[in-house]
Amino acid sequence: MIDKDEVSRLSVDVLSRLQGLVGDPYSYARAWKGRTGGKVMGFFCHYAPEEIIHAAGALPARITGENRVISESGAHLQSYCCSLARTGLDMALGGDLDFLDGTVFVHTCDTMQRLSDIWRLNAGYDVHLDVVLPGRLEGDSAWEYLCRELASFRERLGELVGPVDDGALRTSIALYNRNRALLADLYRLRRRDPGVLPSDKALMVVAASALMDKEEHNALLEELLGNIEARLSGAAPGGLPDRPQEEGVESRGQAEARPQAGEKVRLFGIGSVMDQWEFLAMVEDVGGTVIDDDFCTGHRYAGVMAPEYVDPIESIARRIWDGVPCPCKHVTTRDRAELLLERITGSGAEGVLFFQFKFCEPHAFDYPYVKKALDERGIPSLHLEIEQGSVSIPRLRTRVEALLETIRG
Repeated sequence: MIDKDEVSRLSVDVLSRLQGLVGDPYSYARAWKGRTGGKVMGFFCHYAPEEIIHAAGALPARITGENRVISESGAHLQSYCCSLARTGLDMALGGDLDFLDGTVFVHTCDTMQRLSDIWRLNAGYDVHLDVVLPGRLEGDSAWEYLCRELASFRERLGELVGPVDDGALRTSIALYNRNRALLADLYRLRRRDPGVLPSDKALMVVAASALMDKEEHNALLEELLGNIEARLSGAAPGGLPDRPQEEGVESRGQAEARPQAGEKVRLFGIGSVMDQWEFLAMVEDVGGTVIDDDFCTGHRYAGVMAPEYVDPIESIARRIWDGVPCPCKHVTTRDRAELLLERITGSGAEGVLFFQFKFCEPHAFDYPYVKKALDERGIPSLHLEIEQGSVSIPRLRTRVEALLETIRG
């Protein structure tokens, strides 16, 4: 007989550890560095080859900016740069990222390319590395270039941080794949029953993955998912369906999820960094839930496996190549809007939230194209533009409530 109260208590214990990073996202990295003496490498983008950083013996820690008033970075970045870049640089110049030994920049948008130069000249870290990925993720020449760039990064990182042999890299790839599979299970369980975990808590769990050692995060995820599955099995005899067999993480042929009577309105989120927990809690409070997403700190981060039985550099290249492309990448053979529509309908989402940073050009260019595809399918959507440090929850609440009323009819 399952003790549901005990299951809930165990889930709360795990969640409290993961959510502890929300108020102080880099407390884990500081403690890890003090405990192990290892190096900590910051990164901004989900395309960063974390597996190579991990195989070098360092801890990758994602920088996601902060809700703060700009003080020092204004002398280096124009006000029309996105708040992720401005607040991230502000943290570095103000000493809030003093635990970092270095930073890895992936060249994506114009702002991040320029931020890399400014950071290198002014932030004062010992290690600074760039990964210049192709802008177009298709074609033989782009594939060859991508593999060579990752191999070059491996060599440069090995010289500055620590050697990266094939054995260590394969171990890291398997560890990261396990994390992606567990996060895919979390999304699967929420598609089955969004009530198992509110969307703000679920996205906190995903975000914590990029701030912690993957082995420890995996152990916590396994415990959390086991508790959720026990609770669902107790409520619905017969247990959960088998995990889908997938090329990546999610099975593209999965049956569409169907909202149940009385359930919160299912929404799909699209954007870059999602760290606005108060906003997500408000969405839950007014009767909505983000059931799935294409946030680069959410499902896009965990969306594709790296093949484990090929050359390790090719494996990481394949992970970058095969996912739903970020708006900063161009792929003519895999239409981004169609891929998103497939995931939106598969999740049972009834509406879409575009939640984007002001002045984020790739997502701004992406919006009209994806919005047109949604309109043609009759899927209502809401475009919200924010800046870290100046988010008005009451104003956003009114607009989200209007979207939900439209969906409910």
